[in-house]
Amino acid sequence: MKIKVVFENHPHHPRCIPMWGFSCYIPRYRILFDTGSNGAVLLRNMEVLDIPPEEIETIVLSHFHWDHTGGLLDLLQTHGDKEVIIHSAFSITFASEAENLGARILIEDHPREILPGAMTTGSLKGPMWEQGLLVRGDEGWALLTGCAHPGISSMVTTATKLTGEPLYLVMGGFHLLNLTPQEVAKVARELLDLGVTSIGPCHCTGDQAIETFSGIYEKGCISVGVGLEVEV
Repeated sequence: MKIKVVFENHPHHPRCIPMWGFSCYIPRYRILFDTGSNGAVLLRNMEVLDIPPEEIETIVLSHFHWDHTGGLLDLLQTHGDKEVIIHSAFSITFASEAENLGARILIEDHPREILPGAMTTGSLKGPMWEQGLLVRGDEGWALLTGCAHPGISSMVTTATKLTGEPLYLVMGGFHLLNLTPQEVAKVARELLDLGVTSIGPCHCTGDQAIETFSGIYEKGCISVGVGLEVEV
C-alpha cells in the first residue's frame, strides 16, 4: 500500500511545490487526508503525482485549521462528488460551502469505518479537536495525523486500542515546535514503548524535533516531503 504525500512544507519531488500545510493520498482506499493550505498548489501537486481528482472518493479532514482545509473547495470545484468526513468542531458554514459544491458531508465524532482496512479515530479533545486516519497495509496499520493537537502519544494510544495491535507507521504533523529536545525524546520513547515501528514526523513537528526523532528511531524515521511515496 502506498501513501502519497501531496502537500507538505518540506521538498522532496523536484516538480512538486512545497508549502505550509499537509495532505496525503492513499490510492488503495481512494482516500485523501487533509487538503493543505492552497487549492492551486494541491491540484498542481496532484497532477504531478498522477492523482486525478475524480479518482478520490473520500476526503477526511483532521481539524478545522486553514493549512489542512484550504484546498478543499478548489478540489470540489474541479470534481465535487466526494464524501467528506469531518467532526463537530468544524464550522457549519464551511460544511455548507462544501455541500453547495456537491460534497456529501458526514459529521462524526466517533470512530468510523470507511472501508475494510480504513477508519477514522473519531475526534479527540485537545487545544483543537482532531481526528486521525488509520489505514492498513501489508506491513500493518498506519496512523496519519494533521497536527496531533490532542497529543501524538494520546492519538497513538487511541489508535492502538482501535486496531488491537501496535502501529507500523505514524506519519504527519506532531506539533512539537515548542518542546525541548529532552521533551521530544521523551515523546519519541513513548511511541517506541507503544510499539510504533516507523515514524514520519513532518509539517508542524519542527525541524529540531524531527532531528531528535531521527536520532532515536534511526532507520525507522522517514524523511517526509511533498511528493514522497511511502510503502506500508
